[in-house]
Amino acid sequence: MSEPARSAQTGNDTPQDPLRRWEVAGVLATLAIVLAVPLRLGVVAARGPRRPASPVALYVGSEACKSCHQAAYDKWRRSHHGLAMAPAREDTVLANFDDATFTEQGKSTRFYRKDGKYFVRTEGPDGRPGDFEVAYTFGWSPLQQYLIPFPGGRLQSLSIAWDVPQKRWFSLYPGQAIPPTDWLHWTRPAQNWNVMCSECHSTGVCKRYDPEHDNYQTTWSEISVGCEACHGPGSAHV
Repeated sequence: MSEPARSAQTGNDTPQDPLRRWEVAGVLATLAIVLAVPLRLGVVAARGPRRPASPVALYVGSEACKSCHQAAYDKWRRSHHGLAMAPAREDTVLANFDDATFTEQGKSTRFYRKDGKYFVRTEGPDGRPGDFEVAYTFGWSPLQQYLIPFPGGRLQSLSIAWDVPQKRWFSLYPGQAIPPTDWLHWTRPAQNWNVMCSECHSTGVCKRYDPEHDNYQTTWSEISVGCEACHGPGSAHV
């Protein structure tokens, strides 16, 4: 074949090459889509049916652990964890509330009982003496503090504590004059249980602070440091 004839034939084929390439690409793409569906179904079938999500574990309380873990429960119950916080009762209050008086920096605090409840007469947030009911004990040894309810869902920790071994009242800030406006005063944020103490002395604490109204609706699953404080919510285990 002469050179001009070969050139003419090549020129006639050139416009068809791109079309053929697009046709081949289209066929391959179609095969990929068609084959992908059964392949995907095969993978899902191999993995098995999808399992439902595990339910969220809930707190059930240390009492639920007792039947299977009696020995551990008995040790825990009278431990510092088991007694980290409790309602103020005859069997939980260690301090002298028999009309006892403690004086520090010229300010006197009186501890007394009335109608089976425990009270403190001491300097309040306004600087004047007031009577405050103790709601909870806080700690067991070597010292025990006392929590007093305040407006806005607050629990305030009295900064005069009971020395358990020496059986005496003492100030957490000996020799210091702390006015009611001071951050360290027992009515102020430094002694606020909700923020400063709750997570370590109770189990499953939810502080639930409302900044708009500046109040707390704090809850807990267990008032002391229970089994689930370390082991986590136990509903799935139980």
